[in-house]
Amino acid sequence: MGHDIWNFIDNSDLNEYTLIVPSVAVGNVGQLSCDLLISSLQMKKIASVYSPALIPVLGYDPYNLQSNSLSSSCEIYKSDRKNIVVLQLRAPLICKSARIFLEEIIKRFKEKNIKDIIILTSSFAHENKHISTSPFRFVASESSLYKKKILDLHWIEHKCVDSPLKIYGGGFSSLLYEICQENSMPCLILYKYCSEGDNIPDAYDMISHLSSVVPLFSDKFDLLSQMIQPVSWKLLFGRPPPRDIY
Repeated sequence: MGHDIWNFIDNSDLNEYTLIVPSVAVGNVGQLSCDLLISSLQMKKIASVYSPALIPVLGYDPYNLQSNSLSSSCEIYKSDRKNIVVLQLRAPLICKSARIFLEEIIKRFKEKNIKDIIILTSSFAHENKHISTSPFRFVASESSLYKKKILDLHWIEHKCVDSPLKIYGGGFSSLLYEICQENSMPCLILYKYCSEGDNIPDAYDMISHLSSVVPLFSDKFDLLSQMIQPVSWKLLFGRPPPRDIY
């Protein structure tokens, strides 16, 4: 895709780093989870990405009200302490260009020697046929680095009745997983069954669940106390109604 622009502020190698990508899906749980992670770990922005596959979005810095920098549809954040990179998306992908853009993501990060990829997403609550079990499911490639931990924790695997993989309501997660497989990139999908609405609690649940296999936070302190809610969430549902109408 000749029109893609990857503007890296920090060009360092990402060997031993894990890339986390949210799929734009039901309730935007993946994106909210990445917001919570970026804010809590005080990750620094290392790149902005422009692509015809992305619906243009421009706004204030969602993590710092004092910042003069703008945020766009796709930005990349890094935590050197935790060896984590997050590719945050703030808009859906345009369907006809999605595959080319996702292939470009894998190509770029393979060049930077990324270790593995985790996709965070969600699925329609009515797809959960066993409501008494955990609302989380996973899909892990054969080369996934978290297989042993996941087995020890008895996570429930996504039942793949269709081929290729389908996660209903899960956005591009299945397609990105397929591209990872084609490129021999270790990949884990973690998703939660949910409904549209206030999905902030789902994001907290997602990061807590992910933390049990990926060391994101300190064991010395309570997990919830280490999570910092992004300032942008104060206006997640718009401004309150004007008082004049009452």
